[in-house]
Amino acid sequence: MSIFFITFRESLEAGIIVGMLLGILQALYAQRHVIYIWMGVALGVVCSILFAWLFYVLAGGFVGRAEEIYEGVLMLVACGLITHMVFWMREKAKTLRTGLKKQVQEIVSSKTLWMLAFLSFCAVVREGVETVIFLNALDVHDSGAIGYLFAVLGILAAVALCIGIYYGSKKVPVKAFFHVSGVLLLIIAGGLLAHGIVELQSAGLLPIIMKPVYDMSALLNEKEGIGQFLKALFGYDANPSLIALVAYFLFVPFSLWFYHKGQTK
Repeated sequence: MSIFFITFRESLEAGIIVGMLLGILQALYAQRHVIYIWMGVALGVVCSILFAWLFYVLAGGFVGRAEEIYEGVLMLVACGLITHMVFWMREKAKTLRTGLKKQVQEIVSSKTLWMLAFLSFCAVVREGVETVIFLNALDVHDSGAIGYLFAVLGILAAVALCIGIYYGSKKVPVKAFFHVSGVLLLIIAGGLLAHGIVELQSAGLLPIIMKPVYDMSALLNEKEGIGQFLKALFGYDANPSLIALVAYFLFVPFSLWFYHKGQTK
């Protein structure tokens, strides 16, 4: 479910920006230039796939301690990127359409139409690169075929919702969706933070101090059933280390508080 949610959210962000570009061209009666937007989308998808392949090839050979360090650092980077993305989208959503409209007007009037392709390319490749990093941090490869299936389903669900937003934006509660999804993403980021710390502790780069603080394995095992689901979506750890536990319960409440505070302004 965390894999589905990541690809859904990332694809939706890219899709909304592309939809805005298409809508602005329509409002300017310049629909004949939409080919440039779709060219940028296609190039962004291709570059994202190439990045995913390179990422897998370059990082797939780590074993032992090197693998633990790689996974730990990757999870911390993913945590930082998710947190930045959530807060960036919260701030930019208020002025995103106005800014894009001004840029598109300037592009159409100056006839530098290649910039339309560049705008849509940047929207797609930015989310594509982030998706690759997030999915690797969530161990999509270890999930097997079911993990990739949910990744594809997330993309398809986002495309369907983007079409619904484009043709009937007044009926789709986009603002409410982004608020709820932002909360869930911050909780996922907290799980990646805690898991990254555990990996670096296993590699000997961080002190352990105390592990486990408690052991819930007999009651709710993280390797099966509900425990496995909670681990994948929220970073549940049945036998956490002290540092990882403290980091999780400092990060999640404070990030959610700052996020909610910014939403109410």
